[in-house]
Amino acid sequence: MFKDELIHELKEIQERYEQEVRQVLSKIPEAEQEHMTFSGIPVKLLYSPRDLAGIDFLEDISFPGQFPYTRGVFPAGYLTRGLHIRQVTGLGTAEETNARWKFLLSQGANALSVVPDDGSGHRADSDDKRVRGLVGKGGVALDTLYDYETLFDGIDMLKYPVHLITTNAFALACYLAIAETRAIDFKELRGSMSNWMRPEIECLDILEYCARNVPLFNGGYLDMRNVREGGCTVVQEIGFGVAVAMAGCDALIERGLDIDDFLHRITWFVNSGPEFFEEVAKFRAMRKTWARIFRERYGAKDPKSLMCRMHCQTYAPTLTLQQPFNNLIRSTIYAMAAVLGGVQSLHVNSFDEAFAIPTEFSASLSVRTQQIIDLETGITNVIDPLGGAFYVEWLTSKLEAEAIKLIDTVQSKGGGFKAWDWMCSEIRKAAVKNQKEFDNGIKKLVGVNTLVEDHDTQLRALNVLKEYADFDALYEYSSDVADKQIRRLNKVRRERDTEKLDRAKKELRTILAAEQNMIPPLVEAVKCGLTRGEFAQIKSEVYNLPGEGPYVCSPPFVLA
Repeated sequence: MFKDELIHELKEIQERYEQEVRQVLSKIPEAEQEHMTFSGIPVKLLYSPRDLAGIDFLEDISFPGQFPYTRGVFPAGYLTRGLHIRQVTGLGTAEETNARWKFLLSQGANALSVVPDDGSGHRADSDDKRVRGLVGKGGVALDTLYDYETLFDGIDMLKYPVHLITTNAFALACYLAIAETRAIDFKELRGSMSNWMRPEIECLDILEYCARNVPLFNGGYLDMRNVREGGCTVVQEIGFGVAVAMAGCDALIERGLDIDDFLHRITWFVNSGPEFFEEVAKFRAMRKTWARIFRERYGAKDPKSLMCRMHCQTYAPTLTLQQPFNNLIRSTIYAMAAVLGGVQSLHVNSFDEAFAIPTEFSASLSVRTQQIIDLETGITNVIDPLGGAFYVEWLTSKLEAEAIKLIDTVQSKGGGFKAWDWMCSEIRKAAVKNQKEFDNGIKKLVGVNTLVEDHDTQLRALNVLKEYADFDALYEYSSDVADKQIRRLNKVRRERDTEKLDRAKKELRTILAAEQNMIPPLVEAVKCGLTRGEFAQIKSEVYNLPGEGPYVCSPPFVLA
């Protein structure tokens, strides 16, 4: 990247400079001699062209929209493809969440996400006593196609990209059934779902069906955001994510698909956290690692297959009950790192998420955060504005190299699916280390282990706002939600044709037992009134996976 003569000339100059800095710092006992990033990577105080001596511009960095996509997947960045502003939504029944969707769109959101109160799809229906207290809490209650029809009422499925935050084929079947009702050709239907790659038939059936029938739908997902919040490092976020993708690709290739049939429809769910430059470098290294692995090891030829596309959510574990308005500042900084790193879609956590589900008040502030970054800072007017910075380029290459080492370790253990337990163990080790560093004050968290206030002014202000504002300043769950949802569920049970439903259930069981793709018969079954709990019951019986507690069927693999 730089001429050898310059690198050689800098050696002596830089060594003299570093000696001078050490002498200065030696007189200040509290001065930090070495910094460790949030994920534990040691970094120096200063970087120069010497640290980039092994980097080739065209091979390692190149231009936006060109291999290895380090600088972004699209040539013009946000100038032609604006940031998808979407806030995770899911509260109460489908009616309340539909209203929240419409509010967010009125505030300038241009994409939608929905989280059910049971993202796994393995839980009992809302009228089951075992789920009382969970209905519409932490997500929206979606038991039937009727609920999904209510959710999408007045929503243009072709205009707004919708993401279903669930691993459940039931949700996809309802989405497809609504598209059929609206005469939307599956070849034109867009959207995505959190069908994170895992060694399960349901996951692979969704991926295979979408690859063959719904080519514009992102049916595969690498959910590393939740794994990151479970305690993994940045290197693990990249390395384990790619390794799991490789295992999923191997399974789909065994089903007769070509790598370019589906790879371009696998997206990432990633995190943007406290260490600003590490996060920027992570997104760049993630794209670079993805492109190289799948071109060199899998022979992917379609440029779209080599584009690592990602939706990002800002980091939640550092959102605090103490001094809650500090969370606005934290989430803004994390969001800036994501935009500077070139993500395609972004959710900014609201300041009150340490307390409850966001209100319209706090969610609108999260939308405004993204709009201010876009419209007022100038960041989106330059493509990869931090590209070329000595520290950012060094850290990008460092993260890529460490991630590839980790990928090779996973491959030596049989690949992502076979090494699942080992990966979980490594993540837990990282999580314990991370928590200890907060507990010991090594990692600072303002208001919690440093700059603590005995009389928290911000918390008092929020309490006053909650009491006297003429809008909801803090969300409170009501048990009336369950009663309302049960009435909706009973309506479906009364009105459905039981004979048609029984035939649809029988066909679904037959297909599952024969290990054929479950999506076509499931679409027909939901149109006959099949509920999510009934689907979970069928899976439990056919696959012999009885669940515990509120779960009818054993929940799926979780990488954390």
